Amino acid sequence: MDPTDSQPALTPSAQLARLHALASNHAQNSNNSNSNNNGSNALEVPAVDEPTVPSPEDPVVVDNAAFAEPIIAGDGPMPVSQAHALPAKEKKRKEKLDLSSESAFPSLSGAGNAPRPPALSAWSASSAAKVKANAPAPASGRHSPHQQRKQPASAGPSVTDVLELPANQQIANQPNKPLGFKGNADVIQQVMQKSSTNIIASTNRSGTTTFLIQGASADVARAKRELLAGLVVKRTVEITVPSSTRRFIIGTQGKTLKQIEAKSNVRVNFPPRSAGEEEYKEGQEDEPVAVTLVGDAAGIAIAKADIDKIVGEKAAKLTVKVTDIDHRFYLHVAGPKSQTLQAIEQQTNVKIQMPPLVGPEASGPIALVGDKEKIEVAKSALIERYEELKKAYRTIAFAVPKRQHKYILGKDGVTLREIFEESGCTIELPEEDETTENITVRGPDDKLIPGLQLAMEKARAVYVNVLELTELHGSAPDRVQHARAMLKFLVSKGSFASFETEHGVQTIVPTLVPTAKSVPVEFVSRDEKDMINAYKEAYEACLGLVPDLVGFANVEAYLHRHLAIRHAKALQRIKARHHVEIFFPDEKEDGEVSSVTIVYDPKDVSAEDKLAAAKEALAGAAADIEKLAAESSDFVSKTIPCASTYHAQIAGPNDTTLNALVGSETAVTVRFHGEEVNVRGPDDEVTKAVRAIQGLVAAIKEGDYVESYTIEFMIPSAYSAHVIGKAGANINKLKEELGVKVDISDPSAPSEDGFKSTKKSKNQQVKVVIQGIKANVQAAQDRISALVATLADQVTVTIHVPRAFHRYLIGPNGRYVRKLEDKYNVYIKFSKSSTASSSSSSTENGGASPEPSPSGDAITIRGRKKDANSAKEELVELYEYEKEEQEKRSRREAQHQQHQQRMNEKNSKKSNKE
Repeated sequence: MDPTDSQPALTPSAQLARLHALASNHAQNSNNSNSNNNGSNALEVPAVDEPTVPSPEDPVVVDNAAFAEPIIAGDGPMPVSQAHALPAKEKKRKEKLDLSSESAFPSLSGAGNAPRPPALSAWSASSAAKVKANAPAPASGRHSPHQQRKQPASAGPSVTDVLELPANQQIANQPNKPLGFKGNADVIQQVMQKSSTNIIASTNRSGTTTFLIQGASADVARAKRELLAGLVVKRTVEITVPSSTRRFIIGTQGKTLKQIEAKSNVRVNFPPRSAGEEEYKEGQEDEPVAVTLVGDAAGIAIAKADIDKIVGEKAAKLTVKVTDIDHRFYLHVAGPKSQTLQAIEQQTNVKIQMPPLVGPEASGPIALVGDKEKIEVAKSALIERYEELKKAYRTIAFAVPKRQHKYILGKDGVTLREIFEESGCTIELPEEDETTENITVRGPDDKLIPGLQLAMEKARAVYVNVLELTELHGSAPDRVQHARAMLKFLVSKGSFASFETEHGVQTIVPTLVPTAKSVPVEFVSRDEKDMINAYKEAYEACLGLVPDLVGFANVEAYLHRHLAIRHAKALQRIKARHHVEIFFPDEKEDGEVSSVTIVYDPKDVSAEDKLAAAKEALAGAAADIEKLAAESSDFVSKTIPCASTYHAQIAGPNDTTLNALVGSETAVTVRFHGEEVNVRGPDDEVTKAVRAIQGLVAAIKEGDYVESYTIEFMIPSAYSAHVIGKAGANINKLKEELGVKVDISDPSAPSEDGFKSTKKSKNQQVKVVIQGIKANVQAAQDRISALVATLADQVTVTIHVPRAFHRYLIGPNGRYVRKLEDKYNVYIKFSKSSTASSSSSSTENGGASPEPSPSGDAITIRGRKKDANSAKEELVELYEYEKEEQEKRSRREAQHQQHQQRMNEKNSKKSNKE
């Protein structure tokens, strides 16, 4: 029987390679036999050493089962057909062929009847080597990737594996190839270098490419994996995992996920967390999370198996919510010091989690975490106890002033728990929006009265008095509006904090809401006298803020932020000019109202004079503010259609992504409504913000929204201190506004070679590493780069003007110099001590200060080079103008004196004559 009949599983290409190997071995045996018959006089030719030529003893692995999953829908890999037996006549011809016959195959050399070397297979390494040795070297020196190269030494026996890829599964045959894909040849060359294997590739007429891979077993498996990852069309598969296992699959700093991706050559994508979403905590619902795997079929199978293994080991236990128990019985069900709960947990090995005593989640369900069967037992025990308590317990109600309810409640419900531990009764308080002042005591009949007495003692343990600001000035046109203005003014001045320090009381200022009709301020103390003294002092302070000292400017709500940010310096000048304080409405506290609060507050002025000047000052301040608003003609509003599912990602945690898109110091306001986003602000800034928001939405749709993104870049070490800021102020600001982590390397730290630099180089660089949401990271990089560019362009320019002219350049109350600072965004300082000589000088790029001189006439301007020079030119022009004007005044004064002297002389002569 032909030896090939015993190999039914081999592919045609592998069968061909095996036939070559068998033929070579048969020829070797025949030649050895003939050589022995010819005697010892025949010349012996040494056998060719071909360790890489497949032989009958070499294992030939042809198992493609792991890679047989279809890559393209409706298509699968080419089936490996059974090797066909050769025709009988071919077999007969082979049997009659004598490869050692000298007459049939005469020798062409002097070797005579020496044995011939074995026939070489077209697949063998030696064959390829001979072809390369005889072929002329290519001009470029580049070899085709499928050509054989010498296999490096590798541990383990050499194996041969065969891989076949149909044409329609190969990336090279697709009309749209991924970015960076050059061709099969480059991929094969890279795989050979990485895996230390020999790869021979051949393509038949149907386009199917066969790869023969030779090398160590582990290297061959790796090469096979790399070939599939690099040459096969990618597919996308979505699987779901419990949210509790997400952190385990990703691993510390993503190490576990990186290992899975490296092993399988598959990209694993987790969906980004929604705004405010926290890590899974035991007791929460273990919601499924969709994970996307992108790669070839075999790689996806490997990645999925690794993920399933982690899920099987780390998946949280079953969590069940118990909603059949009234939250008013939670403390009773738990028992004193939660002894009942602890007993049930020990008996059932189930963890029981109770909601907090106070807050919006106080009425939430009880969570049970554990095995399914044991959870049912624990749930039954809890419900059974609840039903018993419900039948046995009674209630009693009594009235307590509502302002004292919070002291029965205590911080986080501490006082409620104390009452329950001591009396066995619970206290139920009405909601804040309810009008009733009754509190309810719940417990056994024999413990209701002790519980009631204990609650009264807790309520009377502190003295509380309430100052209602809306009742102090009945003459105000709008008492609530005036009360809000008083509260904002006193809080900004720190008046309530001083009351607390002086009298040892606690002041509770209300959190305002747009619909509030009262403005109560509470004074709490365990000493009644201290409470009364603090109350009196606050009462007098509020009584002095009469309605005549408070005014309002009418400005559209959407302009408030614009004025507060873009015209902050102008507002400061208005405050200083009119001696007022300005308060813009807070949207959360006041809603979208148009009135800006103005309070007249001059220093060291009597009450009578204050009232006399208040009307004019308030009117002037309101007019200036409204004029600023009227000048904001470029303010526009644009609406972007946007699905509500993207709103949370646009805003980001604590609005950090929104800050990254529009900037933290911008006048743009963004509001989310239904299926759209409204953007308001200056025209150019709104256009920029709209473009940024639309770009982020497009990135989210394309799957380019990355939560954990890292970027590294270098900055000059000379500016690292400015980037960090005093006590880390600038870095902390980036962290708060953008929610990113920023690390800046220490330029004085030892280098990679272990040596520490002691000499500062002008070109020395430090590394900046930023981590966070991709959009936020990019915004942080832009801000740092912009700051570095500004610092690099900073110059200090010094001019020298006689001190006699300084007051003309400064202007009344610093008006002229502040105008220049605002116009060119520079800092101008007039020297109070001696500075340099009278000649003009400039120091650029943070150079040395001018040399001292006794005149003290130096004026220093610091800012960007262009702006600093422009400010310098204006100051010089103003100085020249004032100098010329002073010379004219001097000439006029001299002429006037001469004229006066002549008149005096004339009058003197006239009087002498008389």
